[in-house]
Amino acid sequence: MNKRLLKLLLALTAFLFFNSALWAFDADFEGRLKVGSSFVDSPSFHKDFDSELELRLGLLGNVVEKGDWVLDYELSADAKEADGSSVQSGLRRETDVDFFRAWLRLDNGEFKVRGGRQKILFGSGTIYRPLGIFDTRDVTGVVPETRGVDGVRVTRFPSATSLVEGWLVPAKKNNALIFGMRGEMLLGGIEAGAVFQYHPKSDLEGLPGYKQEMVQLGYHFKGEKGFGFWNESRLDIEMEPSAPIQFDTVLGVDYTFGIGEGLHVLAEYFLTTRQSGFSLSDLKGQRTFQQIGVSLDQPVGIDIQWQVFGLYDLRDKSFQLVPQVEYTLTDTLFLYLHGRVGGALKSGKKDGRLFRKTDVFNGTEHLVGLTLVNYF
Repeated sequence: MNKRLLKLLLALTAFLFFNSALWAFDADFEGRLKVGSSFVDSPSFHKDFDSELELRLGLLGNVVEKGDWVLDYELSADAKEADGSSVQSGLRRETDVDFFRAWLRLDNGEFKVRGGRQKILFGSGTIYRPLGIFDTRDVTGVVPETRGVDGVRVTRFPSATSLVEGWLVPAKKNNALIFGMRGEMLLGGIEAGAVFQYHPKSDLEGLPGYKQEMVQLGYHFKGEKGFGFWNESRLDIEMEPSAPIQFDTVLGVDYTFGIGEGLHVLAEYFLTTRQSGFSLSDLKGQRTFQQIGVSLDQPVGIDIQWQVFGLYDLRDKSFQLVPQVEYTLTDTLFLYLHGRVGGALKSGKKDGRLFRKTDVFNGTEHLVGLTLVNYF
């Protein structure tokens, strides 16, 4: 977290706590305990089990209410302990303690200002997110979440069906600032939005780095005409020399069939290209590739819900199947049985994007696991 931002936030939090009588301060405590372990088809000299223990504790509430204005906050942190193949290969830290959310927000219903570690997430895509500029989720994981980013976000609602938003996010290097803005509105039943962002030559922890100074432009829309449909796209333009360097787009549809208690089927087509002229003639498939993502989910009674993700790369013919069953034990306790199976339809292919056979654990291996999540 940006050190100056962290010090300011902690100072404000301490001030508010010690002056709770003056401000009519209130606080609700919440937490989550997550314990899981998976048996992994690991490479030689790697552990067979990949395990994690995570404890999240947080406070949220209002600081003060004056007329239409509310000053509220959220302060939560995670402590994680991991062991297994992912730690051996460096994909995860053995121990990690960090803020999950840490923000203050001033809100009157039509205008909001939020500063601190927060979620900045927008767009229409589900499996693939071209506009997920600050998104760190693994949508096929157990209880997928995006880590927050440190920044300031201002949101204005000109009407009940539109918004305008801007943000500033400190980058890691050279005191650079990422800044952007977006607008959304409802047009004849279609949710539509446009995005602009300036990204310096820098990066953010847990997100892809940028070696060029660039402008990012994007749009998204989503609607329903008997079935759901959406499109989300982003174009990256290098500043010097001024030229487009990457284009990502996703097209998606979904529909709920009247089978059992409702079978929800979702499908997305994803294209990303860094090929000159955005041509699809990249024979090696290193600068341009296309994938199909499918998700099926269905409740079974009131306690069980199953879901299966299927991902397929049209270029290298690799695939991944990720099944998951959620069982509700109590109102706050949930058990997940989950797995992953991968492969390639191309004979002898061992280095696909969705499945790879390597001497070091890479995160695409077959696995089966159990995870217990308790909210309190």
